[in-house]
Amino acid sequence: MGSRPPRVVAIGDGIVDLVTPPMEDFAPGDVQAEVPRFDPLPGGNATNFALQMSSLGASTTFIGAVGSDSNAKLLRDRYREYGVRARLRIDPSRPTGSTMALTWSTGRRALVTNPGANARLRLSDVPLRAIRGAHHVHRSGFWWTSGLVGKPTATLLARARRLGATTSLDVSTDPQGWPADRIQAVRICLPHVDVFFGNETEICAVAGDKSPIRAGKRLRSLGAGEVVIHQGERGATLITPSGVVRSPAFDVAIDNPTGCGDVFNAAYAYAKLARPSVGESLRFANAAAALHLRDRRRPYPTRGEVRRFLRRFAPP
Repeated sequence: MGSRPPRVVAIGDGIVDLVTPPMEDFAPGDVQAEVPRFDPLPGGNATNFALQMSSLGASTTFIGAVGSDSNAKLLRDRYREYGVRARLRIDPSRPTGSTMALTWSTGRRALVTNPGANARLRLSDVPLRAIRGAHHVHRSGFWWTSGLVGKPTATLLARARRLGATTSLDVSTDPQGWPADRIQAVRICLPHVDVFFGNETEICAVAGDKSPIRAGKRLRSLGAGEVVIHQGERGATLITPSGVVRSPAFDVAIDNPTGCGDVFNAAYAYAKLARPSVGESLRFANAAAALHLRDRRRPYPTRGEVRRFLRRFAPP
């Protein structure tokens, strides 16, 4: 890469999140609750990844699909604000994707999504010229961009690798509950993935193993170069060819849990491009996630902000 910023392409979902402030938990069943506001925020796994990558200093392109409504304008404005080049398929017959995000002070979330125009994204929307010259290609928003599920994503990631890019994939939780054909749609992508991201539930579901560590090793045996497990307040665990590396989370107040994993993924991929140790990459990613978690007004920290945060928490 030399002194030039890395070039990164994120492919997947463009979604607007309507997020509640952190609420106190309440009992299950019929509930009437009140919040002072709903915050409309840019969202979608691939959108969050792209915005965070650009905030860290990467030259970033986002490829996705939106409608022709006010939510599409909100996303375009955020891409422009953060310097992300957006290659958007426009579907005027469908709304831009949206998610109602209920958040609690414990960090728990409940997300309900309308994929909208995201379902129209196709492999033809990602021409070779869009990824040629990229240092890294990331695929996420897997289930919401249903036209790319399975073989199209495998093809896209294989093309990126042939062009010299590293690749990453985060499929998130399957809204259909992980039937066998959907698990297979993820597995066929793994031989073309350098970094596979997921939380413990997702890693175990794709691997078919109840132990997150064994599941991560199983995903490596199925083709993934390395596996990063999101573990919330416990931090993250990385499974590599040479072993298992753990990195604790930073203890911060919870304001913005939605999108934390995407910010972590972008920061980890960014750090990897600079080739530090795997432990340093994990710590950098946990720091970016902590900064996102504690302040929804500044959801995508800069490289300088992450480094200053890390200096405050430097070991004695």
